[in-house]
Amino acid sequence: MDITNSVALVTGANRGLGRAFAQRLLERGARKVYASARRPGTVDLPGVEVLPLDIADPASVRAAAEAAPDVSLLINNAGISTGTDLVTGSLDAVRHELETNMFGHLGMIREFAPALAGNGGGAIVNVLSAMSWFGGKGANAYHLTKAAAWAMTNGVRLELAEQG
Repeated sequence: MDITNSVALVTGANRGLGRAFAQRLLERGARKVYASARRPGTVDLPGVEVLPLDIADPASVRAAAEAAPDVSLLINNAGISTGTDLVTGSLDAVRHELETNMFGHLGMIREFAPALAGNGGGAIVNVLSAMSWFGGKGANAYHLTKAAAWAMTNGVRLELAEQG
């Protein structure tokens, strides 16, 4: 995708990979970059438009979609890892990771798909990890959520293909 003059929204843009995505988008010619975070005051990147956003909160996701109707590139980067095992760990922690890492991304896609269609089709990037394919002690809840997000991404790709 040519990002020149695109309007991008990056979730989890307050640090790490999300901040790097937002910075590179600006450097490579994006017209506007929405940098979102649960605590918007933690976004310290000059040149971005900061949006408060908790991807696990449907009302927050809806508000972000209403505030950014011009988005043509959605980068679902925000996520969590609780270090929880599936058999012996907290089931609440496993659910929390699923709510964030899979349902949070799906909620973003569902809310932003109409804007992407209206803005010419656009693109969605779901940031996953190699743990989509393998697990490990102390990280199997994360593995489960990333594998689920991988499958969700494949399904969404098929469903959104017709809108470009």
